[in-house]
Amino acid sequence: MEQDIEKLLKLQEIDLEIDKLEKLIKSLPEEIEKLEKEKENLILRFEKINHDIKQAEARKKEKELDIQSYEDRILKIEEALNRVKTNEEYKALLREKAQIEETIMEVEDEILSIMEEIEALKKEKKELEAKIEAEKEKINRQIEEKKALLEEAKVKLESLKKEREEVLKQIQPQLVSRYEMIKKKRGSKVIAVVEDETCTGCYMIIPPKVFSSLVKGEKLLTCPHCGRFLFYKGS
Repeated sequence: MEQDIEKLLKLQEIDLEIDKLEKLIKSLPEEIEKLEKEKENLILRFEKINHDIKQAEARKKEKELDIQSYEDRILKIEEALNRVKTNEEYKALLREKAQIEETIMEVEDEILSIMEEIEALKKEKKELEAKIEAEKEKINRQIEEKKALLEEAKVKLESLKKEREEVLKQIQPQLVSRYEMIKKKRGSKVIAVVEDETCTGCYMIIPPKVFSSLVKGEKLLTCPHCGRFLFYKGS
């Protein structure tokens, strides 16, 4: 009986490690994908700043062309002022000139605001440019580490599966069947250590008769509450 429980404990140890590795192998690609997304977002952020700078410069150029157009109009008005024949025409041209000059001042204020925006964006770009390289390097390093860990886990998993097959050969088929049945119901913790007459699988008290038989080591027993194999270390 003692040899049986030792082999089952070994099997459980392997199965628990297999569970950990399978969870790791499942989670690592998701973590790698998340890091790739972080890197992509950094690049997109940098590209957005470049786009915003180009857009702002295009707006500035458009406003400058507007001013040029207004100034051309003022020149024409000034030429027309020398040709007008009535006082009313003269006053009308002066009003138009004053309105255009006011508009030019407003557009110049807009250009100044755009220039401040461009300056702020270029400053942010410079700061991000230095940061982005450091962040990309850090993310790339993390990705490589996780990829290496993933490959290592896959290799270890295959090795454990082979080791499991070897251990299974050393256990009686009927015990293997019982073990697999319990594992299907309770997960990889098939064998529960008994402490203070309590099953550590379900934390229920073991009946005195079962506990007495367990202490004597007469046969392989299961918990009457959760069905797990029981293992008593003794004092």
